[in-house]
Amino acid sequence: MRFALAATAAAAAVAVPFAVSVSGPQMSGDQFLSAVRCVAYQDVAGAPAELADAKRQLNAEARRQPLETAARAEAEAARIARNQQLTHELAAACAGAQLAADTDSQGRG
Repeated sequence: MRFALAATAAAAAVAVPFAVSVSGPQMSGDQFLSAVRCVAYQDVAGAPAELADAKRQLNAEARRQPLETAARAEAEAARIARNQQLTHELAAACAGAQLAADTDSQGRG
């Protein structure tokens, strides 16, 4: 009986710090936000296949972070994606306007 108690106590002494380290954040809030921004920019740049593992790790880390930090990271990623969409739309509009101007100037020539 004493052996079982000692073995249980030893297992708990090893398992509790391990469980805390697994369940607690592995990054500081600033490190996490920086990593999310970096992956979001890379995702927008067009390398989504290479980012699957990084996204999985960041999603796991988001569950360990405080809710406020995770929400801020999600908002940052959404902002980056929105700004990229806006950039593409503006580029398309500018290209369309340039094409119209070129066509107009050629018609008058």
